[in-house]
Amino acid sequence: MNIKEIIKKSIEEIFGPRDFSVEHPGDERMGDYASNVALLMAKQLEKAPRELATDIIAKLEKDERLMEVVEKIEVAGPGFINFWIKDEVLTERLSEMLKNDGHCLDSDFMSGKKVLVEYSSPNIAKRFSVGHLRSTIIGQALFNLYKHSGAEVTNDNHLGDWGTQFGMIIAAAEEKNFDVSKMTVTDFENLYIEFNKRIETTPELKDKARDAFARLESGDENAKKIWRECIEISMKEFAQIYHKLGVSFEHEYGESVYLKTMPGIIEEAMEIDVATEGERGALIIKFEKDGKEYLPPAMLQKSDGTTTYFTRDLATIRKRLDDVELRSDLYVYEVGSEQTLHFRQVFEAVKFLWEDAKTVEFKHVAHGLMTFGGEKMSTRKGTNIKLEDLIFRAGEEAKKVAKEKNIEVISEKIGMGAIKYNELRRSPESNYEFKWEEALSMEGNSGPYLQYVYVRTKGILEKVGVKIGEVKNSRNQKLNDDESRLARWLVLRIGEGEMVENAAKNFAPHLICQTLFELAQKFNGFYDRSRVIGVPEENLRLLLVAVTGLVIKSGLEILGIEVVEKM
Repeated sequence: MNIKEIIKKSIEEIFGPRDFSVEHPGDERMGDYASNVALLMAKQLEKAPRELATDIIAKLEKDERLMEVVEKIEVAGPGFINFWIKDEVLTERLSEMLKNDGHCLDSDFMSGKKVLVEYSSPNIAKRFSVGHLRSTIIGQALFNLYKHSGAEVTNDNHLGDWGTQFGMIIAAAEEKNFDVSKMTVTDFENLYIEFNKRIETTPELKDKARDAFARLESGDENAKKIWRECIEISMKEFAQIYHKLGVSFEHEYGESVYLKTMPGIIEEAMEIDVATEGERGALIIKFEKDGKEYLPPAMLQKSDGTTTYFTRDLATIRKRLDDVELRSDLYVYEVGSEQTLHFRQVFEAVKFLWEDAKTVEFKHVAHGLMTFGGEKMSTRKGTNIKLEDLIFRAGEEAKKVAKEKNIEVISEKIGMGAIKYNELRRSPESNYEFKWEEALSMEGNSGPYLQYVYVRTKGILEKVGVKIGEVKNSRNQKLNDDESRLARWLVLRIGEGEMVENAAKNFAPHLICQTLFELAQKFNGFYDRSRVIGVPEENLRLLLVAVTGLVIKSGLEILGIEVVEKM
């Protein structure tokens, strides 16, 4: 049981289960934890909050288990109850963190639950852009977070291998009689861009594209041949990008997988009167309550009989509910914020259709818009930054910094750390302007800064010839201010599972970044003011150094960032 839970249980033994909080005070000088239970209960018990808090403290101080971990308890402010944890408990827990190694950050709040995270989801026949980076990197971090939260986790790369864009590519390839097997993803993308530009002056080309896609849906052999080549070539290129990003998937289902399922879903929606016919013959699902529309209607089937993105997402959920490998308690969709309305409609519609969809949770983690040069990046307009270019530039920037500072550096890991951290340090929903110099920053609140602090901890331990897991504990040693601040941050904010739990519950990897960055600052303050080697406190301080290094390494791994051994 962690320390916070011990405090909560002790209070519950006095009042029974209540909706009170046990949190860290805003000011670290006011204790390690504070509870508002006296403020909540004062009116009910007809007592002044501070008077009630004093009575509660008298009872808590008789709790032997609580007092094994708590140094003192005091009333603060209007009636908060503040708790200070014993130094020896902190050092014991630091040693436990070393023993737990890569699991030293873990929480168990999702134990017994299953989670599926959908992310990346690139479109076939389009090159990866920096715009795909947000979903891929944030999604992988969410996947990792839930693995460290006790859940059974899987993932799915929901590939965009169906839709009207293939009508354009097929129509263009047929028009010019291209041998598609010899083309690249860049060729497919250029074909798409060029066709879109021609539509502006020759609108009838749009009808050709619609006809080509309709032929693909009806099984036309030539249309299917072009489509299959697009998929095979695209997947080879995607695999290279994912390898560089350190991202892997347990499932990669394209939208086309759900083609056979969709007619049955459409029929079922009509039979139970969930779907109705729209003005022009399309099938739609309305979202109304008490005769009032609370969401715009969603199109289930177009008037020409073709399906929509909405239909395919309904079929995706049906498969995930039926497939034992995909069935989960929580489904997380890491997709751009421009799809917010779409997913609201999808999640609402599945509850109309299926009872088993009501027993699980669906969450859309909507990342914000990334712009470049003040404009939204667009494949159609040809304004995307290519992800390969960014990765190459990151490696070159790392080499440049290494040369300027005369340091040893593994440029690819440093550069990739810079790219990923630049994404993950922001809240997912934030919009931002992409800037090369910011993405490749090697200083400040950045991936390379945290990598450097890890290298610093490793170097200190190497001087005394010990590995991280071999550091011994120093029991019953009083902590000075710098040691205390660092130990409390390591144990109470991180080692108790709090950092991982907060980030996972809020679908917010940036909370990991914030906590690790503050840890790095506290460690540097401690190290700058406290000699580690050759002093009576050596064992204790080596323990702090070792756990700091372990936490940074483990935290960065959750973010998908590798540490380096030298800088």
